[in-house]
Amino acid sequence: MVPEFGMRGDVGNGHVSFRNHDSTASTTSGATRRQLGAMRAILVHFLQVSLACALVAASVDVVETDASGTILQVAGMPYYTPVKPLLTVHPSRHSGITPGFAPVTGIRSQYSPITKAFLEAQVKLFRELDDVWNDEFMNLLFISYDGQTTGFFDEAAEKWLESMKLSHLYISSNIRVPALNSTRVSQITTGPPAGPYFTTPSSTSSGLDIHNAYRLHKDEYEAFLFGVLPHPSGGWTPTNITLDSTGLQYIPVPSRIALMTKSLPLSGTRFALKDIFDAAGLPTGAGSLAYARVHPPASSTAPSVQRLLDLGATLVGKTRTSQFAHGAAPWEFHDIPYSWNPRADGYLTASASSSGSACAIAGYEWLEFTVGSDTRGSVRKPAAFVGAYGVRPSQGSLDLAGVVPLSEEMDTAGFFARDPRLFTEIGSRWYEASPVRIKRPTIRFPRKLLYPTEHFPVSNPDAQALYDAFAAALQTHLKITTVPLNLTHALLPHLPNASFPAFLRASNTLAEYRSWHSVGKPLVERHKALFNGTLPSFDPRPKQMFARAQTELTDADFASAVAVRRAFLDSVNRDLIKADTKSCSDSLLMYDAGTGGRPSYRIEDFNSLDGAAQALLSAPPAGEEPQFKDFFTFVGSMAGLPEVTVPLGQVPYFSQVSRRWEVLPVAVQVVAHRGCEDVLFEMVRRLAAKGVLKGVQVGREAF
Repeated sequence: MVPEFGMRGDVGNGHVSFRNHDSTASTTSGATRRQLGAMRAILVHFLQVSLACALVAASVDVVETDASGTILQVAGMPYYTPVKPLLTVHPSRHSGITPGFAPVTGIRSQYSPITKAFLEAQVKLFRELDDVWNDEFMNLLFISYDGQTTGFFDEAAEKWLESMKLSHLYISSNIRVPALNSTRVSQITTGPPAGPYFTTPSSTSSGLDIHNAYRLHKDEYEAFLFGVLPHPSGGWTPTNITLDSTGLQYIPVPSRIALMTKSLPLSGTRFALKDIFDAAGLPTGAGSLAYARVHPPASSTAPSVQRLLDLGATLVGKTRTSQFAHGAAPWEFHDIPYSWNPRADGYLTASASSSGSACAIAGYEWLEFTVGSDTRGSVRKPAAFVGAYGVRPSQGSLDLAGVVPLSEEMDTAGFFARDPRLFTEIGSRWYEASPVRIKRPTIRFPRKLLYPTEHFPVSNPDAQALYDAFAAALQTHLKITTVPLNLTHALLPHLPNASFPAFLRASNTLAEYRSWHSVGKPLVERHKALFNGTLPSFDPRPKQMFARAQTELTDADFASAVAVRRAFLDSVNRDLIKADTKSCSDSLLMYDAGTGGRPSYRIEDFNSLDGAAQALLSAPPAGEEPQFKDFFTFVGSMAGLPEVTVPLGQVPYFSQVSRRWEVLPVAVQVVAHRGCEDVLFEMVRRLAAKGVLKGVQVGREAF
């Protein structure tokens, strides 16, 4: 979808290419223990980064370079560094740096004396948190002091610096020069923010240029469309870096430590964005080559995304989506191929349109969260299928300007995460200013857990045991009592003519009519105008839905569907999942958005294998009557309710593909009254604190 330009060169059996760009990170004050605060604790809690500890001479190989940046290898790992430096320093004496790139570490202290304990703690923090940094970056060290007086190293710190056998030490001019025998020491005005960097001799004879360091991570699950780098004038530049014969992209990822120099709630977190959200300087394709072709890169960033940036989160790339966020099956992805679900045998579906974001969070330790959208299940289902935490907020929680719409009546912006603590932190921050959020303090949790008896038990007994254990944990820890009921019967009075098929048609009408008139029709007209009357091509699912919107749906049909949705929203929030002054929501609803603990595959024919199940999206299999128990995602969508996906565990199954026993993630959906997101986030937080809920891993197994 993104055309390549720039230079390409051979590297072994593969090649390298990257977009022309000009990027530099903003210069910020140094990270301190106080500034790292709660977010550092959360990141340390769920990151398990193992780094080599042996200090050896730095080995840097230049792989490729052009006018905008250079690809390097450090200790066999690929890096990218922009040509434009972050800053230039002028050492007080000859630097001893030979031409070329040298990895360096920046450390900043607010206190003097600078102690051995402080320096060791900083290095430990790098090892625990930062996958960009490794011990090769400790051959050259920049230490800056941010205090008002003259700083100095205590005796133990000087001995520690001597023992590190640094090739050079640079200290800010307000630090007293230590007496080191084996290390050359130079003073500079000030050093870089805390983090790993690369240095090169500057164009001036006595200067050193300090450049940002980006670790290049392979997108082995093909979850990304492209990576991004910040542009100095604002916004981002897309990248397309390939290093080997597989042709897979490498995503440039900045240092977590460098990102934490800003004292903001989400500083240090890195996220990827579903390609229906605008981000300044980047193309928005919505899974369509034609859409990307006729729309220039976004001139501004969607307000919902800007909110995350203002909270301190850092964008690293855009993820794949089904065309226009329609709920297409994997084999219906034509323009942009479907991402690979990392779990189990490697051929499972990740369901729905936010599958790229779901596969990324399930596959990559270097991402803290990913953003998706949910109209009729596109966060909830992928989260369930990959075993991740996910949320669909109350409809109307965020401004969705700058987001390609599917149905404005049901669209929401959600996200995925692996760690429950981080999940609740992001959720409570991102939706904090929601106009529909009920801000009234609560004094207890809801008393009732609605347990749909026509939906449970699920087909896999091992999965059902996890659902039963979750319900029991709610009773034990939060005093929420399970209330069995036939949810279909309870909902029938709220449906048009007490008919679920009529209700389903109304929901489909909202999506089909809106998507055609808001996206499809303008795209067709623009494409014809720009390309001599030629029509754009569409993937099968949107093509089918656009055809129905043009030939079968009238304005009156749409108005009727809007009325159905409004009546359902009002009645469900008034009579079924009701408001409560003490608990916000008088009850919670649980159900399974997955396939009952059975594998469902990305290849259509595999779903007829023994033990497999077809993942349902917006309609039942051909010839079958739709059953409400298979489409409970529509309750939250049509009633505007908040809903979280909570991974519970995993169950074994014998894969007919790998011919071995595999494990499949199992997750539960929990729904609350409209505006009661805080109750759901607090439920996750409390259960995580009790050890009931845990963080999930990346890769083949979630737990």
